[in-house]
Amino acid sequence: MWFGATGVGKKQFSHHECWEVVKYCKRFNIIPTGPEVMLNETPLRDSTTSDSPLDSPMSEDSPIQKEPRPIGRKAAKAKKASNSSNHNSKFLEEIARQNAIRIEMEQKRQDMEVAIQAECAQEKEYLRKKDMEKTDRETMAMDTTHMSPETKQY
Repeated sequence: MWFGATGVGKKQFSHHECWEVVKYCKRFNIIPTGPEVMLNETPLRDSTTSDSPLDSPMSEDSPIQKEPRPIGRKAAKAKKASNSSNHNSKFLEEIARQNAIRIEMEQKRQDMEVAIQAECAQEKEYLRKKDMEKTDRETMAMDTTHMSPETKQY
């Protein structure tokens, strides 16, 4: 019926063996959405002679479970795109957070290096003064009796 309704029905439908395989798939089930069509007080579709697998005698014993229809291609693509964009935004937020942490750690490291260099400079200055004082003491403690007058004065 669908083959004929789409305008392609001018050709003969030749894939009956394929139709036999897929005719009970969810995609091809006809879901009635409107009121039942009546012709002269007789329903056009007889619900008792349905060849649906849900109407078989075996299904009368077990409760019928209505499963949702499978998601379509466009909806699946849209869902995937929204999930990936959401995932991308979370990923970018995590990268920004990691960069902020990295910058903060780099700043702390630089501050620590500056403090160490300042402390090292103070230590060098202290050692230089201490060495100069030692040299001055040694010079002042020298015996100048055997020196020439110019050397003594120096």
